[in-house]
Amino acid sequence: MSKQWIAGVALGVLAATPSWAVTISFNDLAVGAVLSNQYAAQGVSFSANAFTGPGSSSSGQAWATNTDMTIVSSTGGDVGGLGTPPLVSGNVLRSFAGWLDENGDPSFLISFSTPVTSMSLDFAGVFGSADVTLWAYDGATLLGTVSGTSGGQFTLGFAAASITSVAVRPGTFDDWVAVDNLVFAPVPETSTYAMMALGLAALGIAARRRKA
Repeated sequence: MSKQWIAGVALGVLAATPSWAVTISFNDLAVGAVLSNQYAAQGVSFSANAFTGPGSSSSGQAWATNTDMTIVSSTGGDVGGLGTPPLVSGNVLRSFAGWLDENGDPSFLISFSTPVTSMSLDFAGVFGSADVTLWAYDGATLLGTVSGTSGGQFTLGFAAASITSVAVRPGTFDDWVAVDNLVFAPVPETSTYAMMALGLAALGIAARRRKA
């Protein structure tokens, strides 16, 4: 087994990992578009109103039945204060005008066509951080929740062996929040796991030979 072959396998393993991650920034959508299944080819779709009935946030409002899913420019007039320097850029999800028309706490669902092992979203313009929340699911099973801990702008994420959907509360009835940069990593295919195992084994053999 040559050192060149071992190095090649190691580089292949390192190169495979970033390729799992998919980033959705909304910059390829037209301003004014309503986000739904435009990214189905990338393995993800969006739907408004993940929750119904009584709400659970500090606003005291029920869940909205008309969550705004409009794409707007982060540098246009239809956004609130985003923070300095802004964590988000280009196009963002949720218009200021749409937020004003919502009839309760907004929510939307992110559905993955195949399970993912991790996901994250960027939020900006947040006033009530604890009310920005993710609920991660594997099928009908709730895996856990995560919420913001400080106002302004931040990234929230969740990791598990298998995530099939994530419900999002992007703020509340009284808090406009911009959403951007969905990043998710699909569960690696069996062939990718095999490649990683082969690469790690090769590195182990090389290490033993160096010691010898």
